[in-house]
Amino acid sequence: MNFYKSKFRSSKGFTLIEILTVIAIIAILSAILVPTVSQMQSTARKTKDLSNMRQIINASQVFASQNGDLMPQPGHKIETIEGKALLKYVSTGTDTSKVGHVAALLAAEVGLDDVNIWISDSDPAAIKLNGPTPALVAGAINPILKNTKPGSDPVDGIEATGYISFSYAVGLTLATPSQTPLIFSRLALPGGTEWTVNDMYSGDGGHIGFAGGNVSWFEGDDPFTSLYDAGGDAATSMNDAIGVGDTIKIAGN
Repeated sequence: MNFYKSKFRSSKGFTLIEILTVIAIIAILSAILVPTVSQMQSTARKTKDLSNMRQIINASQVFASQNGDLMPQPGHKIETIEGKALLKYVSTGTDTSKVGHVAALLAAEVGLDDVNIWISDSDPAAIKLNGPTPALVAGAINPILKNTKPGSDPVDGIEATGYISFSYAVGLTLATPSQTPLIFSRLALPGGTEWTVNDMYSGDGGHIGFAGGNVSWFEGDDPFTSLYDAGGDAATSMNDAIGVGDTIKIAGN
């Protein structure tokens, strides 16, 4: 009888030490894996931004090849005639002073017709869109692109719901030196000397896409000193590197 009791006695549960050991192992694994997953997600978002910026540069080069070697200029504008968007150049125009107008130009002329290309998943202040949104609506600029600076006066009754994530140098051409910045991660201070904690990557840095087609990541502290101005000297700001003046402007929000 004692033999059967010994053979078929019920199994014991886990001891407290065993449970604590498992919990400790899970905590250690979490401490290792969570930062790794977060870093992978951040890298994926940066890679997507790089790809989108490269598409914008390519579209700008195609635009120039169709328009006398001119990338979007301060005088370019979209004019709607019989529901069709047509490109027009006016010497006194400033339609491309906003990056939303640049997006509309490239949509009308080259077919880069997805506003999300101009918006970074890393940008908490960006305009939030559900799925691909056209830059042109019925041949006219999408109202959300006419005013992309929250807090400013509404345009056509549409208030801005967020920023576009990139700024764009208007006025470049296919003859512009290839190392000249064409598009870059939005700066909280236009023409500033570095990205700050108020920018999409919280001061870690940002992307710069160049007229020649290359896109690179630049760290946060004094990122523009590795760039050069028109005279070949080290640049001190984004404006300096681009050569902002009478004919070249930065289209922001």
